[in-house]
Amino acid sequence: MPLFFKERKSLLVLIALIFFQLILISTQVPLGYGANYFEKAVFSIFSPIQHGILSFFRSIGYLWKNYFDLQNVQSQNQKMKEEMFYLRQENSLLRNALENLRSAKEIKESLLRLHENILAAQVIGFDASNFYKSAIINKGSLEGIKKDMVVLDKNGNLVGRIIDPVALKESRVQLVTDNESGVGVFTQRKEIMGILKGDGKGYCFLEYIHVTTEDIYEEEDIITSGKDRLFPSGIRVGKIVSIATSTSLFKQIKVEPYFDIRHLDQVAVIMRDPKEIF
Repeated sequence: MPLFFKERKSLLVLIALIFFQLILISTQVPLGYGANYFEKAVFSIFSPIQHGILSFFRSIGYLWKNYFDLQNVQSQNQKMKEEMFYLRQENSLLRNALENLRSAKEIKESLLRLHENILAAQVIGFDASNFYKSAIINKGSLEGIKKDMVVLDKNGNLVGRIIDPVALKESRVQLVTDNESGVGVFTQRKEIMGILKGDGKGYCFLEYIHVTTEDIYEEEDIITSGKDRLFPSGIRVGKIVSIATSTSLFKQIKVEPYFDIRHLDQVAVIMRDPKEIF
């Protein structure tokens, strides 16, 4: 120890004791209704630490709450999407059928039967040789799918029908754009009947409309007629995009299907003929 501190050891001890005594006294000296000096000092030191700890745990709580809120919102969104999917199908099939029902009870019972006979499926592939020929869905005979069942898109527009082969967990859908397909249809305004055939390139042609036929227009809706005994009547198929005449007996009427192959992800398979339900 340096000589200076040895000579003044007693003095330094006395000063330390006096300083300690002042601290003790300060803890007992009230500042009106406020805190004493010691409390102020402790508060100044530990307040930022306490604030940081509280902020940290509050942030963790917010993140945890937001996580569960997000999970709940996602679940609700998925449920709403499924409900909208079925409502679109029911609305499409009920447009004409409701005219034949006489009471609210009949309508309710028919809705329940129809909902039970709609099977949702996912498109998992297309024909490798031509996308506009057929699609593959992830439902098969195990779910009760059979040949010639009607397939609609998520908006209730006609996509096509089930064709062979039908596997246990997969099925093939012949699209209306296939050049080997045929659908009995009529025009919406005057119900002029014809056969809709695909061109294999994403469009269809309305055939067997005589050149002398009038009252058929571009942008007019094409709807299933039900006369082919394959597709029920009243399903939207597409719209007329061009009308031309040639040297043949029939007009050349080009139709654009309403289903969009670029967004064909979810479809509805009608498990029974709607005529059996209503």
